[in-house]
Amino acid sequence: MDRYALFHATHAELLRELGRPQEARRRDERALALTANPAQQALLTQRLTWN
Repeated sequence: MDRYALFHATHAELLRELGRPQEARRRDERALALTANPAQQALLTQRLTWN
């Protein structure tokens, strides 16, 4: 699962809900590095700029 971008993106969202923003950011960064999908890249980039 380590190479599956949506796993990391989902994990990031759960971490964010648990109040763990630094860990969530690392997961979003990992997801962004793994995806080639422009829509996913845009969403993850937006998430990373919110923090």
